Amino acid sequence: MTVKTQITFKDFWSFYLKGSLIRFFGFPIIAVLLFIFKGFLDGDERDIFQNASIWLLVLWVFMTLRGYFSIKKAYYSDKKIQENISYTFVEDKIKTEGETFENDFHWNTVSRVKELKDWFLIYHSLQTMNMIPKKDFTKQEIVTLRTIIKNNGVKAKLRND
Repeated sequence: MTVKTQITFKDFWSFYLKGSLIRFFGFPIIAVLLFIFKGFLDGDERDIFQNASIWLLVLWVFMTLRGYFSIKKAYYSDKKIQENISYTFVEDKIKTEGETFENDFHWNTVSRVKELKDWFLIYHSLQTMNMIPKKDFTKQEIVTLRTIIKNNGVKAKLRND
């Protein structure tokens, strides 16, 4: 089975945002709660909620802009991720072919596979992975890939839809 893909910056940014929701909302909220708590401990209760709201907004904007520019730099500095890539999945290995590279790797070298709503993530290590958008698969191809992954005994978190 062969699937042809291309990851756009929009795809890459969307992946980052969905994976960072806890960070985007959790960290600023915790920081603001600490700010409010400190205000109550210091006895400076006037305008504390207004100040906290401003700091929440500032933190959120800062994190969003920082994330955007970091992801933009990461995406545009990696020419391979921008290429049209063809993935050929067979029983014992995966062949990847881009415009400037070719690579084969066996399923037994895959660390794990994680299936998200919109992506298959094939990990080679804790931080190295192939990101394959599911939008380029047919429903039957998704079922076939899940079967290949299961048949190879790869550690995997697969969806049931």
